[in-house]
Amino acid sequence: GASGKRNQQEESSGDIGVRLNINLRERCRMHDLNEALDDLRAVIPYAHGSTVRKLSKIATLLLAKNHIIMQASAIDELRQMVTTLQKQIKDHEQKKREEEKEEVTVSTVP
Repeated sequence: GASGKRNQQEESSGDIGVRLNINLRERCRMHDLNEALDDLRAVIPYAHGSTVRKLSKIATLLLAKNHIIMQASAIDELRQMVTTLQKQIKDHEQKKREEEKEEVTVSTVP
């Protein structure tokens, strides 16, 4: 009778404590997630302003992903340009050395 009711009450108050703990953890997790998304919105290029609506979570992530892809593509393009320029410099220096050798050879021939 009475002891059975008391066990149910203790159990349900224990369950409530567990549930409150879980809710608190989830609230903290969501606050951290929202703060991280706000930080991300602050550094990705898009129209900021009081009249512009804040990007949704998914829009923020998609915009950030596209921005990263574009940056990676630009870096690859720049790497190719650097490689091409380095090759052109090397070829130019080689040609210059060959021309200098020819001048020395021509000037030493009687």
